[in-house]
Amino acid sequence: MRLPAFLIAGACLALLVTGCESTQSKSARLEANGADLVKQKKFDVGTENRQIDVVEKVALTDSYGSAVAVVLKNNGTDGLSDAPIQINVKDAKGKSVFKNDLAGTDTTLLHVPVIKPKSEVYWVHDQVLPTGGEPARVDVTVGEAKPLPADLPELVVSKPEVRSDPASGIEASGTVTNKSSVEQTNLVLYAIARKGGKIVAAGRGMIPKLKTDGKPTAYHIFFIGNPTGADVSVVAPPVDFSGGS
Repeated sequence: MRLPAFLIAGACLALLVTGCESTQSKSARLEANGADLVKQKKFDVGTENRQIDVVEKVALTDSYGSAVAVVLKNNGTDGLSDAPIQINVKDAKGKSVFKNDLAGTDTTLLHVPVIKPKSEVYWVHDQVLPTGGEPARVDVTVGEAKPLPADLPELVVSKPEVRSDPASGIEASGTVTNKSSVEQTNLVLYAIARKGGKIVAAGRGMIPKLKTDGKPTAYHIFFIGNPTGADVSVVAPPVDFSGGS
């Protein structure tokens, strides 16, 4: 197959450019690129947010995997959005077995979308992959966050129905209705189950697109832990704020 003249010229130019680069120069360039990758490996919450208290935190494990559930309280008079959150999951001996600090991790596993003033909120990380031990406890740090708009889109979550799926475990299902004029993209729902005042199960689900047509959209959340007989709560904090309600 004959190549067009401009492709041949481009290939020749690339060879000339490569040929002009010394071994030392190439080595230095690759080393610099490698250093940049190393710098980008870790996620850091930065300065700890003194406005936020970690009210409750728990590491959960069952045959389907491990998860972390966290309850946060905003003691301030200002709402916060996109608060960075870092978790350090440890085994019974205190050895770290998982951190959510890898760059490239889904942003919803690194940030809390909405923390209203003088209110509590919960957040779940359901993709904990421990190495070297079984999760027993977790340390949680929340960083400084963006201000929360005063006018938030109204999303209505129905009461969850809990049922068992033979293949995937126990799930909570229901609907979310967007009462606002702001479409939500990749809306994450968080579920926790409490029994005897303690969190015994948690999970999260996602709705790729929640339209503004006012029609209920179904959600499905699978749990880590056993929510049987527990009080189950589901929240869907908005992720897109522009335009408010």
